[in-house]
Amino acid sequence: MNFEEPHIKIGLLDLKQSLNLRGRDSRVVRWAMKWSRVKKNWLAKYRHGGRTVQPGDKLRVLFWLAGGLGDGACARRLVLAYREQMPHAEFFIYAQLPDVAQTLFGADKKTTILTDGNIRWADYDLSVQVCLTAKFWYADVARIVQLSPTFLPAFERAQEAQKNLGELLEDPFLTETALGRWLYASGGRRFDLLSYTGGLALPHEETRRLKTETKILEKYGLSGVSYVTFHDGTSSAQVVGKNRPTRAWPAVRWCEFFRLFKRAFPQIKLVQLGGKNSPVYEEADFNLVGKTTLLDVPSLLQGAKAHIDTESGLVQLAQYLDVKSVVIFGPTNREFFGYAKNINLAAGPCGGCMWSAPDWMFACPLGHKAAPCTEAVRAQDVLKALKKLLVPAKSGF
Repeated sequence: MNFEEPHIKIGLLDLKQSLNLRGRDSRVVRWAMKWSRVKKNWLAKYRHGGRTVQPGDKLRVLFWLAGGLGDGACARRLVLAYREQMPHAEFFIYAQLPDVAQTLFGADKKTTILTDGNIRWADYDLSVQVCLTAKFWYADVARIVQLSPTFLPAFERAQEAQKNLGELLEDPFLTETALGRWLYASGGRRFDLLSYTGGLALPHEETRRLKTETKILEKYGLSGVSYVTFHDGTSSAQVVGKNRPTRAWPAVRWCEFFRLFKRAFPQIKLVQLGGKNSPVYEEADFNLVGKTTLLDVPSLLQGAKAHIDTESGLVQLAQYLDVKSVVIFGPTNREFFGYAKNINLAAGPCGGCMWSAPDWMFACPLGHKAAPCTEAVRAQDVLKALKKLLVPAKSGF
């Protein structure tokens, strides 16, 4: 997406106007929002301002990864791009969820993983918060010019882009809903805003790989085992009750698929991955729900013949591995999130409602008890897609 095109600029201006004129149509609300921004900026300076670490001969760059595993995996592209721009800098990574930073960046000897969220932005020459967008919380321009002048053009592009988005970056709710929905409706893709606000063109398809270890397979009894992994689509932060998350494939569909799969591939084992809140399926030959650390998951995915999932953090993580996935799409959009190496399934015209309502991840915006978009993907469709990954195509020669 070219953010310099007139219709894109007009679209962003229209979005800001809509939020200011319609979403905040009360003078009291407008003043409250303004006071909230002033207060937030003041608290940020109070809590995070003032350098307590003496500057050395290397740039110190902090990345604060907001969101979950999927957002962190997407943010990895920007971190790697900045690493190429600043090869001699010291990088520091903090993620709000445990083990996410260690899993994504722990193998980099030039990177320090932070576990304490009590961080002072000014202790770093560049502090960046990353999720759908990048936002600079602090920057020592003089030291960037002195120690990494080749990064300056990207830095200036990022500053200009972030200034252009203005208040849309100040409130995480606006970033993840209004701005995200605008990007989707404008025909953008997942990394367009991150590229724009980060000042560098980021690839949608990934070729760089995470480090994995075969000994992890021995730890779980999978060494020498032919298997596929599957994930219910529920994150460890979600509690599954009577109403499943809208992007989770219905349990009845999973059970239908398991029967078909075992009939077609009796020699291949099913390995279920997931956090503590994922429902457990007795059809799994290896139930690893809540039994693995996140650090072990890349090796488990790497050892699989294929991975089956809805659009989730594990699919984003798998982009840095050689495994291919069959991905079931519902409220999240196939064109927006899908990757070329995977087989991406969507049922039809209903779907793509992400960010259309505050609770879209937990309730169908159209009022259906179960999300019809996800439910409409058939077990036969998933098996047919999986066969393409498991059965090599016959040569025409």
